Amino acid sequence: MRETMKNIFRKFLPVQIVGFAILIALSWTAFAQQPAPATASQGEINQQLLDRIAELEKEVKQLRQATNQSSIQTPTPPAPAPAPLPEPVAIVEITQANVVADRLKLNFFGDTGYQIGHFYGPANTFEFGEFDMFATARLSEHVSALGEILFTSSTDNSVGVDVERLLLKYRADDYFAASIGRIHTDIGYYNTAFHRGDYFQTTIGRPVMYEFDDQGGFLPLQDLGVVLEGKVPSGKLGLNYVFEVTNGRAYGINAEPAQNSTDGNNSKAVNLNMSAKPEWVPGLAVGFSVRHDYLSDVNNLRVSETIPVFYAVYNSAKYEWLNEAMVVRHARPVGPVYHTTAFYTQFSRRFGAYRPYFRYSYVNAPENDPIYGDPTEIQEVGRVNGPTVGMRYDFNDHAAFKLQYDREGTTDTKSINGGSGQFAFTF
Repeated sequence: MRETMKNIFRKFLPVQIVGFAILIALSWTAFAQQPAPATASQGEINQQLLDRIAELEKEVKQLRQATNQSSIQTPTPPAPAPAPLPEPVAIVEITQANVVADRLKLNFFGDTGYQIGHFYGPANTFEFGEFDMFATARLSEHVSALGEILFTSSTDNSVGVDVERLLLKYRADDYFAASIGRIHTDIGYYNTAFHRGDYFQTTIGRPVMYEFDDQGGFLPLQDLGVVLEGKVPSGKLGLNYVFEVTNGRAYGINAEPAQNSTDGNNSKAVNLNMSAKPEWVPGLAVGFSVRHDYLSDVNNLRVSETIPVFYAVYNSAKYEWLNEAMVVRHARPVGPVYHTTAFYTQFSRRFGAYRPYFRYSYVNAPENDPIYGDPTEIQEVGRVNGPTVGMRYDFNDHAAFKLQYDREGTTDTKSINGGSGQFAFTF
């Protein structure tokens, strides 16, 4: 304590001396400025100065005591800790997969493989399936665009180019969206659940009833027109609607199925699809669609076509179970009505990277149907049925290998068999 007091005294002694001198000077100056009484003697003046000096010494002593007391009671605050050095900034390369520009996202899908057996043709062959360029762009908060260009191989070994889809979409909210352009029709479930790109579907190829119309299929799966879609306020029932108004399909041996710029008649095809996805059974979807159009056959007879489809599907991380059934109704202005029936069921289960699957397809069209039974309209449909068995192996989220066996019977020929392997990918 004694050493501390000495240090404090040494620290403040010069300050006290300077302060004392300043106080004396100020007092002397103030005193000198006051006129002295005429009657005061020199002795009285000296006595007043001595008294004033004594008062000043007393004040300085009081100030010194107060300063010492404050120094003892108030500890010197510790020096502030040095500011931490800034963390090194990591240089991170930020990439956005599939992004070409701020608004544009681009994906590619493709497949290639090997086919064997009469189901696929007279000779065993390596096959280039298709190569798909798929682009989407967000043009504004509510407007987006979609474009899809497809390269496919034909039976004559040529590679054709097709604008598969091209549409502009306005989305107001979850309950209303409108699109216009070239579309995949919302008939049933499969056609819009699995577009082009075999990677996304479990099997090699589609069910018979959903083969694309530009590859021998008999349903109008591609069209041009307007689509309205959205949710229906229904709580946990999860209702959805899709309503389409399109040109309709053209029939004839040399006709392009999708009427891209000119409709063959003034009637327009309309299609309504209603579905429910209840929250209490995640992965379940049940619904129906109804499409109607008037067709002009080669005899320029007005044929009414109605296509109702019913479906119930279940998808989860492990299980896939797809079921659909339909009836195509054709009727001329006079005469009988013709019905073509079709269905398929498909089941698969995942075991790690492996997914074995089974599918059975069935189609039966009357031989005298004005559209499906007339070879001048399209290739005759007749009866086609048989099983498909296969195994899918996923290398990762971008590539898969499929091995499949098909057996198919038709109206006029015995059943044929075929095997195929396919590598399907997306990037």
